[in-house]
Amino acid sequence: MSEASMIVGGYELRNCVATGNATQIWEVTVPGNPTQLAMKLMLDSARKKPELLAVLKHEYRIGRSFEHPSIVQFHSIEINRDHAFFVMDFFRAPSLKAQIMSSLAETQSRFRKIAEALCQVYGYMHEKGWLHRDIKPDNVLVNKTGEVRVIDFSLSSRVVKGLGMLVGGKQSKIKGTRTYIAPETILKKTPTVQSEIYSLGVTLYEVLTGSPPFAGLNPNDLLKKHLAELPAPPSALNSNVTPDLDQVILRMLAKKPAKRPADMRELLSIFRSLRCFVEDPLELYQRTTRENKEAEKISVDKRLDSRADADRTEQGIAAPAKYVKSKPKTAGVDIVEPLKKAKPAAAAASTNPGMMPQMMMMPQQMMMPHQMMPQQMMPPQQMMPQQMMPQQMVPQQMVPQQMIPQQMIPQQMVPQQMVPQQMMPQQMVPQQMVPQQMVPQQMVPQQMVPQQMVPQQMVAPQTVAPQQSIAPQPNAAAASTSQAEQEAAARQKSLLLPLDRRSAPAPRKDVDAEALELMTDLPDVI
Repeated sequence: MSEASMIVGGYELRNCVATGNATQIWEVTVPGNPTQLAMKLMLDSARKKPELLAVLKHEYRIGRSFEHPSIVQFHSIEINRDHAFFVMDFFRAPSLKAQIMSSLAETQSRFRKIAEALCQVYGYMHEKGWLHRDIKPDNVLVNKTGEVRVIDFSLSSRVVKGLGMLVGGKQSKIKGTRTYIAPETILKKTPTVQSEIYSLGVTLYEVLTGSPPFAGLNPNDLLKKHLAELPAPPSALNSNVTPDLDQVILRMLAKKPAKRPADMRELLSIFRSLRCFVEDPLELYQRTTRENKEAEKISVDKRLDSRADADRTEQGIAAPAKYVKSKPKTAGVDIVEPLKKAKPAAAAASTNPGMMPQMMMMPQQMMMPHQMMPQQMMPPQQMMPQQMMPQQMVPQQMVPQQMIPQQMIPQQMVPQQMVPQQMMPQQMVPQQMVPQQMVPQQMVPQQMVPQQMVPQQMVAPQTVAPQQSIAPQPNAAAASTSQAEQEAAARQKSLLLPLDRRSAPAPRKDVDAEALELMTDLPDVI
């Protein structure tokens, strides 16, 4: 853009703040004057349409008539064949919608101040005889100190009272934004102060929860929900909201105008004496963030992070236990854990040999060499089918029967004085099944072992604690925390967000369903 094109009507264009369908908002200055102003400039394509030029003139005329600290002051307007614009004060602050999306907790911490300021400015407009007709977060500017400026009066209209309400009839065209529009406006009834209170209620609901009370899969579905669906209380999405504030917001969102507050002055008095939050939203957010960071520092996932490890060392917190990757299992039996258990058991047996028969167990994959197998190893013949064990596996002496479940004992771990003298017939042992030195695990599949061979006491010796008995038991605090998390998850699961709810029910009898299906001309004003 050339330097000449940056000068419009004697104003120097500095920065484009926002762009709409028909206009742009520019930050401008007068050459030689550092004062910053805002210009609403029509696009070239829109300037050629008389109806859009009429809207620009209408907004300037209404804004010029207001003198309120929460409404920007309008200065001048210029319309010619080259450009069309008006100039007003520049308020350097983002919209309330942008703040909800970027810093919800900070916005909620200023909720009371914002709500009171909006009640005052809209009440001032109503006393002046005007309705805003497009109350929504996009048309409210809020700075970090909570100062408010209301903008965009392009849809504003006169307040109709008394006889005008009776003879006015239905509106020829609906004006507003679908998400924030009042039910009676959808029915093309004459808008009132209560219609403004409904739109303000939707706006404040979005500040409290981060989302509006109604959302539809299509424009008509959204309109039907405004007419017939009851909104969830704000505390259902934000548990920090008090029940008193719930009642006020739901009253503002009542379907019938008569059930809403009478005017903005009454609503202002309610907010001034209302406790809005259980805890300050910003402090709650900061505390939650701090707790999450502390939990992240001591998590297993962060154990190898040098910075987190240094922080733990400074605070005297022990590093999380090292994660041990589980080893592969063979035939459903862990091949590592039995070896780990055998070492301490062997040490205990060295000091107390009498404990050996009850404590020692051998991993399943380790088999006894043929020198260890006694000839009198087995009980009577019903305990082992014939032709099952090779002759080479029968050594001279053998451990008691209860010592040999599916896991067997290494040679060096069995004292000689513990071997019984029962004999096993040699004709039971075929010679062709097993190699000379070792009995591999694959040679004795589980299906070949009859049920009588493995009594219950042999599978699980009494000296070996079951797995669940050695698992660490959670303390009372952890159990209560887990229970609270489960209850919160259950509440969250039962809570239906706007888009998760059922489709809007059928409208009331006074709603023209056919006309409702044709209501697709509502503008989304920016």
